[in-house]
Amino acid sequence: MTMGSNITVENVSKYYGEGEAPVHVLDSIDFSVDEREFLVVLGPSGCGKTTLLKMLDGLVEPSSGRITVDGSPVTEPRGDVALVFQNFGLFPWRTVRRNITLGLEIQGVTKEQRRRRADELIELVGLSGFEENYPSELSGGMQQRVGLARALAVDPEVLLMDEPFGALDAQTKDQLQTELLQLWGERRKTAVFITHDISEAVFLADRILVMSPKPSEILYETDVDFERPRWNRRVEIERSDRFARIEREIREQLNLLPAE
Repeated sequence: MTMGSNITVENVSKYYGEGEAPVHVLDSIDFSVDEREFLVVLGPSGCGKTTLLKMLDGLVEPSSGRITVDGSPVTEPRGDVALVFQNFGLFPWRTVRRNITLGLEIQGVTKEQRRRRADELIELVGLSGFEENYPSELSGGMQQRVGLARALAVDPEVLLMDEPFGALDAQTKDQLQTELLQLWGERRKTAVFITHDISEAVFLADRILVMSPKPSEILYETDVDFERPRWNRRVEIERSDRFARIEREIREQLNLLPAE
């Protein structure tokens, strides 16, 4: 089982469009992600977080700078990096099991092995009994569990998540955040998680990068040093003075607090 990779982002900028007025999205972004670290990138809507994640996945090229995984430049999507989307990204004509096995099919894994791997993950994400259901027959939370299982099926070294719980109701979101931490604790991949939800960031992260509005740069970085595992101590953590202090510091950086 793979255990994660190191990611390095060096002086990365991104412009869209050409001519006299290109849109400047990201400006001189520098950071690294350690092996098995859970990094959360936090920022306002439209600041370029998704663009950054797509560059980490090799779907979008930087205008300048470079991104490496374990020292190897990222120039296209890689088999050891998996992406979980906000909109689930499931194929409506494929069952739960066949959505989960998509990456394994692309890799040429045998049908028997694909089925065994899918059924293991279906049980892991709490979808036993729904193997032959289609996405339209599932709730939003169940669809996102399928998306997460599909990403884990290929046993990636890096797990990228683009606001995966952003479209869910508050109760389902809380439940899946807790389940994600439990899953991540068992598999311990290198994880980069995009969000604009401050409480979500503090509960999940080992470290948080706070981004400015575009052209985005990294405004602030903070470590989140609650001991792991956390998934079984959520109420204790969220009621702590330390949790409140980190939230306040981030709000100050984003100018979200009222003037005194």
